[in-house]
Amino acid sequence: MKYFISLVLLCFSIALFSQQPYHPKYIVPQTIEIDSLYQTEDINLFYLKPVQYIGNFQKEISLEYNDSDRYSKILENNYRTKNHNELNKEFMTRKYENIIIFVDISQKTPLKRTELDTLKISFEEYDAKLDSLNSGMQIVHPIPFLSTYYEGFPVTIYNSGNKENIIGFGNTVALELEALDKENKWQKIYPYRYYSCGTGIKFFVLKPDEIATVFEPRLSGDFHTRFRYRLGNIISNEFEGNINYNYITHSQTQ
Repeated sequence: MKYFISLVLLCFSIALFSQQPYHPKYIVPQTIEIDSLYQTEDINLFYLKPVQYIGNFQKEISLEYNDSDRYSKILENNYRTKNHNELNKEFMTRKYENIIIFVDISQKTPLKRTELDTLKISFEEYDAKLDSLNSGMQIVHPIPFLSTYYEGFPVTIYNSGNKENIIGFGNTVALELEALDKENKWQKIYPYRYYSCGTGIKFFVLKPDEIATVFEPRLSGDFHTRFRYRLGNIISNEFEGNINYNYITHSQTQ
């Protein structure tokens, strides 16, 4: 009887947890083979942290990877430009009270990396085609690109408060990755990512009761440890993974 009650309570807790507003199920196109995704050791391969979804909680959210680097149409209602000095002060402070960050490594989400197919075109030919396009000319053959899909997981940010909060700019969330080193101390692997040129870049907010989702790469490497993401003063749940230890030792010397 005790076993039965424990089992019922466990099932109930799982069901309740799955309904939390920061725990949606993300559905990707069936054309992408989730079990055939690549992994990368490079923490800079996906430099920016573009928003994949922003809006009200849904139990299931269908998405494709969004790699727009400076602007996103889905953020149109969340961009802010008025009172720039106040916005900048709020962002630089990044002190939150009602933000929850949830990392779900149980789900696999694809990250798309599109690069010039150098087996079909040289960089010189590519530059020539760009010059033609910039001059208003048409090109006979399209520029060949090669797309590769990498394995990732969703990181969901939830605003449980009653005021909107700035969480990023352009189309990148100001997330920072931290990991435990061999001495069991937290080390910042990288700070929030920023643009080399900020002209025209706008802050964007997470409105009350909204969630925002980014996909993060599942890293490979020689060191197994625990990770967490940080947004200002808010940290996510911890999760396990791998990374090359030289990234951690490099962070300690910065």
